[in-house]
Amino acid sequence: MYQIFVAEDELLIRQSIRRTIETMKGPYALCGEAADGEIALSMMQDLMPDILLTDIRMPFLDGFGLIRNVRERMPWLKIVIISGYGDFDLAQKAISLGVDEYLLKPVRPAELTAAIEKMAAQLEKSKEEVRLSGHQEVQWQDALRRQFTQQLLYGGENTESLLENARQLGLDIVKPRFLVSVHYLDTQDLDHALVQNVMRRVTEGTPRTLYCFHSENQFSLLVSGQDDEAVSDRTYQLIQILRHEFREVCPVITTVVGRPVQRLGEVSAAYREAARLLQQVSGISAGQVINMADAARVAAELVQFTGPLGDDFLQKLACAGEEEVPGLVDGLLSSPEGEKYHSALTRHYALVEAMKWAVSVSGRGAQDLWEERKADGAAPVDLFEASADVEAFRNGMIQVLSRALSAQEGRRQDSAAAPLIRRAEQYLRENCCDPNISLIGAARYVGLSPAHFSTVFSQTMGHPFIAHLTQLRIEKAKDLLAHTDKRLSDIAMDVGYNEPNYFSHVFRKQEGITPKEYRAAHQKP
Repeated sequence: MYQIFVAEDELLIRQSIRRTIETMKGPYALCGEAADGEIALSMMQDLMPDILLTDIRMPFLDGFGLIRNVRERMPWLKIVIISGYGDFDLAQKAISLGVDEYLLKPVRPAELTAAIEKMAAQLEKSKEEVRLSGHQEVQWQDALRRQFTQQLLYGGENTESLLENARQLGLDIVKPRFLVSVHYLDTQDLDHALVQNVMRRVTEGTPRTLYCFHSENQFSLLVSGQDDEAVSDRTYQLIQILRHEFREVCPVITTVVGRPVQRLGEVSAAYREAARLLQQVSGISAGQVINMADAARVAAELVQFTGPLGDDFLQKLACAGEEEVPGLVDGLLSSPEGEKYHSALTRHYALVEAMKWAVSVSGRGAQDLWEERKADGAAPVDLFEASADVEAFRNGMIQVLSRALSAQEGRRQDSAAAPLIRRAEQYLRENCCDPNISLIGAARYVGLSPAHFSTVFSQTMGHPFIAHLTQLRIEKAKDLLAHTDKRLSDIAMDVGYNEPNYFSHVFRKQEGITPKEYRAAHQKP
């Protein structure tokens, strides 16, 4: 599915474009629209569209400013300018910014459809070129850069030698800050040539970003910059870009972002810390972005997959919710390995291991864990009584493991980013009806860069910023539709949408029915 975003300040033109996209045959969808460049930039950072249709003259941030800002964040983006200005200087400026198509208003539906289909074809062609590319000279230079990056990450070279090697490769690495991130691609069937070419394309032309693969499934990025904020912002931008680029070949990528360091000689230590943490969390926090600031929390969740419970069971348990525990325990007992629990000694040993696991995961001592369990009306498990027979063993295991997973979830909610996200959520609840609210504004409110904020918000809340904002607005709209006689246009304005038609489009997409149909079904006569 090709996701299309529209940035256009004229309502009638935006409505016309929307109708054209909605009537197109094929894998095309309108993912969002905005009436000015600043709001468009905020929304696009969260939506990550494939194609941008934009005007030039817009308030707050014009089309050229929007294009300059999204180019670095979304290198795959295909851009079509739709403008009423056809002078040579504007066209030349558009070309210099890498615009793919330039259409003049008024644009006919057939012309717009052809342009969108052309952009889709170019996206497909780019994917194929990435798959097939790899000229010998480019590969040689790329190999030298990766070798140099490995020298930085693995250590053993003195600073003078590193600087000389960087000079020969034309790399500027004399920067005040360095930040390494380590990534694991969780798939057994990986097209390594495609992955290498994507990495090369994403990082080319950015000497402050280096990468190297440690294995077919694991690679590191090294970003240098002027300060902690600059390297953090660039790192989280790259994380978002790579997750978009790899979404088809590997949707599950686990990432650990290391600690920023000031010296070249400190890079290897930062890499080792991040790589060690990635190895520990890959089975527990698969698909997550972990910051070293969360290392203390993560350490309490680590599980050593050994002992009488078996690796497979503990791996499943690491990704389970509290409600899944009875089924997992029953599966353990009914498995071919379940016969060993006919031994009272094995049952006792397994319960001891389960208790150790529970303490490790919950981050609490055994006494604290069961004091909390008492408050829920459950008595502590007596390991000897629970070892008496298989049924007692089953019940004891369920109690121990359920409480541990419940406590673990509480710890996850207390991650380093959670207080900031709770502040952001409260800010959204109080300001969601403001039509000018944006991801950039919310990020600024909690003191994070937009890229970092977008990542941790999605991870903590389980859905993107825009989806959360939309849900808050639609819930308020549903209340107004059910309990007031306000006109739809007034309700749209009340919940933050300047245009009733776009409000209806979003409402129907969210709820499956139009606002008018919702009112008819829920308003009391």
